Amino acid sequence: MSIRPTSQVAATLVLAAAALAPPVQALTLTRGFSGLWLDRSNPARAFSAEVVQAASGKELHAFWFGTDAAGRPQWVRAKGAVRGDRAMLDATSAGSTVPWGKLTVAFSDCSNGTVSFAPRDPRLPTGQATIVRAAPESAGACTGGISDDRPLANGERIVEFFENTGVVRIASGKARFEERSDRTDFKVEAEDLPLGDYSLRIGGVERATLDVRTAASGTEGEVEFRSPVEPGKVLLDFDPRGALVEIAQGGTVFLRTTFGSGAGAGDDAGDLPGGVAGFYEMRVESSNDGPELHAKLEERPSRADFSVELEDLPAGSYALDVGGVERGTIEVVAVARGTEGEIEFRDPPQPGHFLLDFDPRGEAVQVRRGGAVMLSGVFPTEPTGGNDDDSGGNDDPAGDDNGGNGSDDPPGDDHGGHGGDDDDDDHHDGHGGHGGEDDDDDHSGHGHH
Repeated sequence: MSIRPTSQVAATLVLAAAALAPPVQALTLTRGFSGLWLDRSNPARAFSAEVVQAASGKELHAFWFGTDAAGRPQWVRAKGAVRGDRAMLDATSAGSTVPWGKLTVAFSDCSNGTVSFAPRDPRLPTGQATIVRAAPESAGACTGGISDDRPLANGERIVEFFENTGVVRIASGKARFEERSDRTDFKVEAEDLPLGDYSLRIGGVERATLDVRTAASGTEGEVEFRSPVEPGKVLLDFDPRGALVEIAQGGTVFLRTTFGSGAGAGDDAGDLPGGVAGFYEMRVESSNDGPELHAKLEERPSRADFSVELEDLPAGSYALDVGGVERGTIEVVAVARGTEGEIEFRDPPQPGHFLLDFDPRGEAVQVRRGGAVMLSGVFPTEPTGGNDDDSGGNDDPAGDDNGGNGSDDPPGDDHGGHGGDDDDDDHHDGHGGHGGEDDDDDHSGHGHH
């Protein structure tokens, strides 16, 4: 689709933050729990754990050091499947295949757990021991989230749109999963649902409450999971890949997808990899974790979208210039743990967007307040691909966070969000929860489509 220059547009858009009512934090038994654990009340007992990935799934292999019926030192070998924060182990006597009994291991956090023991020998007691790490500092490598088991290199990235079940035909949403060397993120967004609380079910288990609230031009709600967890997010202690993801109220399902199947559909299906005819992106940051400008252009067969987002500037009104022409005003407002503002253009126009009647490619993009230019950059003329790594990774050397056509951060540097968050991704940036949250993805979940 071409962009038709016709006339100047001036507009103001104020952002509203989506809210989440998080569930009680849980955890999953990961390789971060491997190591030696001690019985807090009995120095003669200890527990050695190793979490491994077996052909049938994740398992806990362990040794339980204790005493036999005569009080002599004894150790048993045990293994069993991991089920969330616990594992039930079948134990055998050391050096043999003679069944010893059962051990059930559970953890409340990365430093504390319990071992329940049920030996077959009636002379041995049954009971439960509280265990703690033998080396407390080793807890620093454990989060209780699935990132503990991630690969060391960057991993998989999946973006998928929900299927609308027909209950509320204008509703839409999407989910994104990403593995990185330093973390794993999963985010679910929905928009244009009636106001209220919705269950987010993944694999038939309710994982969070999606609080849909009024937004600038509709309704929106989102929930973000992350491992390791950080303020404003929920610990990602499950793997959504291959699971049925539903947004529902009681028995009524509004949106659903089998995540990772590629079956997600909707009028935003063009956002899926390969569905965007052209994707252009520019990010400018004045300093590490300083004020940021993020602009992106997406050309699809049916429409073109251009947006400019601001973060961490003082609250107030800012003029947006593109190609030396003032195109609109961005209102930056206070949100949780920072400030943000945005303006969106679309051709053809749609409620909540403004007519895109200019072509930003190759033009200077400036944000002004009074007579001062606060942030500026030249918008790229060549597509930057389906993500912000410019199809070739970082476009700046290490230590340079001054924007470019793609990722403006060196490896391990994510300064686009408030508090060192994710400033990378191929679509909506600037809305993933504010303050230690993911600022990725396009506008699903913000009531603008």
